Amino acid sequence: MSDELDLRTDKSCSGSRSLPINESFTASTTVTMFSPPFSAPAGTVINVQLVAELDDPNGIPGNGSVGVSVHQCCDVSDSQITSQQTVGRIGPAGSPEVTPLTVTLRDACTLSTHPDGDDSQFVHYLRLRISDSFDRVKLSYSIN
Repeated sequence: MSDELDLRTDKSCSGSRSLPINESFTASTTVTMFSPPFSAPAGTVINVQLVAELDDPNGIPGNGSVGVSVHQCCDVSDSQITSQQTVGRIGPAGSPEVTPLTVTLRDACTLSTHPDGDDSQFVHYLRLRISDSFDRVKLSYSIN
């Protein structure tokens, strides 16, 4: 996983990356974050591993949860690829919980955003959510 990152709380559809993507960060209590945009053709199967654990060994992991959903960048209004958010648990410090998600990407837009004008590629991103009432959470994810 990569070094600690600034929280990405604003979605971006420009500057898409190639897969795989791996990031790690620590966030306070409740926050919604976004992965960097990534490009892939429709029909690509991605595997997402969301890993969460409390930062404080004295924290109470049962107080919170994490979630992940996959979205597609569209020229007018973005589309959600997954039918709903996949929700997982936050493990105690030193014992992270893994939330897996496997998704087949598709073109879900009326007017799709294409990276560099390549009509065979579509731009997607993850929406990551942490909900914890008291503690900081270490979160990492990978998209392969």
